[in-house]
Amino acid sequence: MDCDIRRLEELSMNAWPALRQVVHDGWVLRFSGSYTGRANSVHPLYPGNLPLGEKIAHCEQAYHRLGLVPLFKLTTAAQPDGLDGALAALNYRAFNRTSVQTVELGKLPPLPAADETVVAYESPRESWVESVVRFRSINPHDAKTLRAILAALVPPARFATVVEGGETVACGLAVLERPWVGLFDIVTREDRRRRGHGGRVTRALLDWAKGEGAERAYLQVTLDNTPASRLYATLGFRETYQYWYRAGRRP
Repeated sequence: MDCDIRRLEELSMNAWPALRQVVHDGWVLRFSGSYTGRANSVHPLYPGNLPLGEKIAHCEQAYHRLGLVPLFKLTTAAQPDGLDGALAALNYRAFNRTSVQTVELGKLPPLPAADETVVAYESPRESWVESVVRFRSINPHDAKTLRAILAALVPPARFATVVEGGETVACGLAVLERPWVGLFDIVTREDRRRRGHGGRVTRALLDWAKGEGAERAYLQVTLDNTPASRLYATLGFRETYQYWYRAGRRP
């Protein structure tokens, strides 16, 4: 199970690249100007040899040096065992518990006929980025970071939008690393939610990935996002594990 978690964590790091990244004694430290937790946190994926306290202090200094809050992305496979408790003892605050869910693409319900309202691209067009920024109310500084993260993508990707009445009402991103595909930024405009648009963009991305040889899909959804969880459940997604963050003191 730990190997499965570690592999999915590696895939998600590749699919959402940090602008800067270093490896320290088995831990991957990622820095991206504070936009999104997964691009600005320590991923303690592999065993190391240094004393735990020394490693935590090293991470704190690295994040403080860049004006960032020290942040750890934790799973039950985090190395070493007991890291979560050690951080809690140092008053690191836990938050944002998230479900990582997977599905076998061969078990998906039959795909509907091609949906002409879904438009997809191989690279992030400015209209797609602007839609995500607007739908998620991302501030200008973070929008600039988002563009840089997308520009740093190496694996093949698909950027999809749902257009209704000449307006973009939903969008999403798929990143392919066979046999897996990851789904990110599935978002619907607030005034057009609960009309099936999220499902349409999700199915279009999964259809593309399956045609490109993907066999399994993964995504991440916070535990408090009930509508999204219901949508993904209808497609057969089931939880594989959870992750959460622990944040230290501000610099």
